[in-house]
Amino acid sequence: MQESAKKRDIAWRTIAKGIAVLAVFGVLSYAMEHWGGKYMSRVSDLVADQGRLGPVVFVILNALATMCLVPQILFTVIAGALFGWKFGTVYASIAMTIGATAAFFIARYGVRERIRARFEDHAVFRKMQRLSRTHPLHVISLSRIIPVLPFPVTSYLLGVTEVRSLPYALLTWACMLPETLFLASGGHLLHTGITGKASIEASIIFVVVGVGFAVVVHRTKKRILENDTDD
Repeated sequence: MQESAKKRDIAWRTIAKGIAVLAVFGVLSYAMEHWGGKYMSRVSDLVADQGRLGPVVFVILNALATMCLVPQILFTVIAGALFGWKFGTVYASIAMTIGATAAFFIARYGVRERIRARFEDHAVFRKMQRLSRTHPLHVISLSRIIPVLPFPVTSYLLGVTEVRSLPYALLTWACMLPETLFLASGGHLLHTGITGKASIEASIIFVVVGVGFAVVVHRTKKRILENDTDD
């Protein structure tokens, strides 16, 4: 009973964490827009003026940040603010997957022994190694859905386990997509509201995806963990 409640709390903590990031971003955006010479509008216009280079630069910076252990949440919110919830989700998702996959290969073929020595006594890492031998798809999904460790750190740790690279990349993208959509739509909603162009579409997406994300995450975690226990 306590374990079930704990798993449910993790799902809602993820939502609360995203909302907290959106709140901080909203305050900063409001200040920069209204007391910083319409800074946010100018940044958006600057990105738009870059044409195809704007998204490319964002993807590169976001991917590098993921590799450098920078949390991807803020970048996803910014993507929604700069590119809208649709393209923001696409660009953030691409960048996140590229960065996570690069971290995976760096860990597997570059610093494998260092990471193993650093985390060999870590309980979560030991469980990841054990599950990667018996249920590799489960360990990838669980590590992305349940935020026990930061996303960039988990990317490196998974590179030291027995999981294969292609399922890793595909499941990383798929399992993080709902959260990416939630944060990108929130970033877009904040930006359109602050600049006086409130988006009803983004509001609906934000609420629906937020609630749906919490429900689906909880049920998915429960199903995966129950299957793992049965095996």
